[in-house]
Amino acid sequence: MTEKNQVVLKIEGLHKSFGSKNILIDFNLELLKGENIVVIGKSGSGKSVLIKCVVGLLKPDKGNILVFGTNMQKMNQDELDRLRVKIGFLFQNSALYDSMTVRQNLLFPMRRHWMDISREEEELLVDEALENVGLLHTKEMMPAELSGGMRKRVAIARTLIMKPELVLYDEPTTGLDPITGREIVQLMLDLQKKYHISSIMISHDMTVAKLTANKIIVLYDGTNYATGTYEELKRSTDKNVQQFFEFAT
Repeated sequence: MTEKNQVVLKIEGLHKSFGSKNILIDFNLELLKGENIVVIGKSGSGKSVLIKCVVGLLKPDKGNILVFGTNMQKMNQDELDRLRVKIGFLFQNSALYDSMTVRQNLLFPMRRHWMDISREEEELLVDEALENVGLLHTKEMMPAELSGGMRKRVAIARTLIMKPELVLYDEPTTGLDPITGREIVQLMLDLQKKYHISSIMISHDMTVAKLTANKIIVLYDGTNYATGTYEELKRSTDKNVQQFFEFAT
């Protein structure tokens, strides 16, 4: 298998329920090296639950999640912790620690007992990550001093500081004005190309999907209801697919 066709993430028959409420029902997905898949769906459809299952924050009821060919359900806690270094996760609200400086926020992902990184190497990684997002000057600032767009950029820098191979984006443009949102999307695309990142993006914003997706998955009734490119799905006559394109440009 060539690197381009390498399967980075494979989800097979994923089920997740909370009590009697079924959220994911036999959900399937395959992500290739360098590919960006955008998952769209209504609020409450299970998009964030899907992401949290992939990153290991939630445990599926049934099904397999294979990351780089390894089944996450068969890993112990230490193995999961080591795997997560290869997975970046951008939270919807940026999730910066308000009591920490930007520098301290970026150093946080490196605070693992088994990681052997010198202080000098840490500082180089922080500087590189902040330079990537154009915010080196904010290193000693507090999150409260930053605008919404700057906070999102810092969150992206923290997500990518360990140069993960797989990145999961949960509604990356939520709360941003259209211009700032587009700038954030372009930044993500630039960094994805620079570091050869594969990604899954959860979004309700069809402009984001159009700009970023190699492939779009419609999450409906807990399953992979439809898959295709933006243009393919836009031409669909299925009302459950078409509803997402009613106001798309």
